[in-house]
Order: sequence, then C-alpha cells, then structure tokens
Amino acid sequence: SISSAENLEKIKFGYAQKSISPIIINFLIPKYLGYYKEEGLDVEFLTLGANATVMASLDQNRIDFGVGVPSFQLPIVAKGEKLPAINFYEYTYPFKWAVAVKPDSSIKSLLDLKGKTIGVSAFGVTDFPVGKALLKLSNLDPEKDVKWLAVGAGTKAGQAVERNDVSALIYFDTGFGQIEASGIKLRYLPLPDSVPKVGGLYISATEETLQKRQKVAIGFARSVAKASHFIQANPRAAAYMFIKLYPEAAPRGKTLTQQIDAISISINKRMPLYSHYDKNISDLGRIKKSEWEDEVEFYGLKEKVKDVSKLFTNNLISEINNFDRQKIINSAKAFVIPAN
Repeated sequence: SISSAENLEKIKFGYAQKSISPIIINFLIPKYLGYYKEEGLDVEFLTLGANATVMASLDQNRIDFGVGVPSFQLPIVAKGEKLPAINFYEYTYPFKWAVAVKPDSSIKSLLDLKGKTIGVSAFGVTDFPVGKALLKLSNLDPEKDVKWLAVGAGTKAGQAVERNDVSALIYFDTGFGQIEASGIKLRYLPLPDSVPKVGGLYISATEETLQKRQKVAIGFARSVAKASHFIQANPRAAAYMFIKLYPEAAPRGKTLTQQIDAISISINKRMPLYSHYDKNISDLGRIKKSEWEDEVEFYGLKEKVKDVSKLFTNNLISEINNFDRQKIINSAKAFVIPAN
C-alpha cells in the first residue's frame, strides 16, 4: 500500500462539462473509495466546457486524459487532420437518447410526431442529429414532417414539455434524470430496433501517454472500471459518495435522503450503459469497430473517413479488467450509508 500522498502521481482528467455532475460519477467516486490511491494516482478533475478544449488540452499536454466523443473527433479526421488522441476505454456504451412526452399525451409512437414540434436542448449538441436520425428510422422526414425548437437544458427542457411548448423532447439519459428529479413526469416512446450504435463515450490519451505511461493509463481506467461495477451494485451508495465529495453539487434545502433520491435518478439511468450491449463481452471498456463505423455513417462521413481502426485501441483492456470483480461488488453491497 502507498504510505504517503507524496508517492502519488498527480494526473489531470478533463471533460466537456461546465460543472461537476453525476454524469461522470464513475470517475469521481474512486477518490472516495481509494481506488486511485491503490493505483498510485492522485487525480484532478477539470471542467473544460467544450470538446474542442478537451482535445486541445490533450494535444498541448495540459491534461493527461480526457473524454473522447466521436461526434467531435470524426469531423476532425474527415478534414484530413490527425487526431491528437487515441480512445482506449469506452466508459459509456450507446445508446443514451430517448424521446419523451407528457404522461397523458395522445402520442404513442415516433410516427405520431408527424406535424408536431419537437424540443432539443440546443441545435449544436448531438441530441439534434440523433433526433433527426430516429425520425428517419421511423419513416418521417425530419426536415419537413416536424418542427424543431431549442428549449434549453435540464429542468428548462422538461418545463417546455409540461407547458406544451413542444409535443416531445429528445434528450439523453442523465438529462432526463435531472428533469425527473425536479418532479416533472414523463413517458418514453418506444424506439426503432435499428437504432445505430452511436453516442459511446471514451477515455482518450495521446499516443505518447499510452506508450510511455502505460501503467498510469491502465491504473486510471481500472479505477473507473471498478467504480462502474460498484455503482451498478449499489447506486445509492454512489450517490451518497458524490454528495460527500461535492456537497455544493447536491440539491439545496433537502435532507440527505432526499439528496440521494434526486442524484440516484440520473445514476440509475446511466449505469446500465457501463456494460457492453453485446452480452458476450464481459470486459468493461472494450471497443467495437462496428460502433465507430456506425458513427461515421451516422454523421455522413463515409467518403472522408475510410478507416476507423487508428482511432481506438483495445490493447490495454485485459490489463484494465485485471482485478477481482466479485470483491468490488461484494464491498458495494455491504456498504451502509451513514444515517446522518
């Protein structure tokens, strides 16, 4: 075991959010659980606000690891530029979007959205192209058959549905969690079977980091993998740890139990996506080439991005998963949230 903090290697992890939130809880709670320390690491989290900033920060060695997002990376590759980073661990698998309506709405399927107004948080986020693709799969023309409205993020988006500003909202899992935590009720429409495997999120690092600091890369991702198993076994404990680590990010003026309830909603929506959708794959973080090909097709870049194999690697996955999974699950199940 590591005797003193001096022996820990300081590393920086950057992601494209404006604040700390449960959306990256599997990166945050290893700090509480001591997983980073066991790997000899001391991790600092940097909220960088935009995917472009994350990539630039990796390129300039201002951070060691960052979140990799295909919807941002592929257009760079399509321009013939070299990506400054390689994706080496998939920490959220596709597909994280849903289409929600009011519980008493007459809309029962995506086809019923014809002639209606659909809300997205903003036009510059992935929700919008994903929404259009879902309508196409349901034989609707996303340009002609519906109207689109940018309604803002979080609770604001939910209020737009509640007030009938929009008939439906296309949003992602933890965003819907935030809306539900505020007390707004929603009903989710069934999605087509042929939904493309898009929207995976990755841990990225430069080629140099993966070569020269392989042990650090493995230790960082292994801590995230352990936390992912822990969360799936005891999401409420994870919510409690989040509140203890970041009390300022918890809902104000509520009891601890109410805070845990609120944060658990987002966690419960995201945590199934830590495991691979292909049930034959039990390793966490393993990346399928077909997913990247889906992303290329989804963004209409097939002519420009011919080979996706250089964008990711599975070389470290076996080593990352080299820990006692059952021991983690048992410790999660045994964790008792203190009463105060």
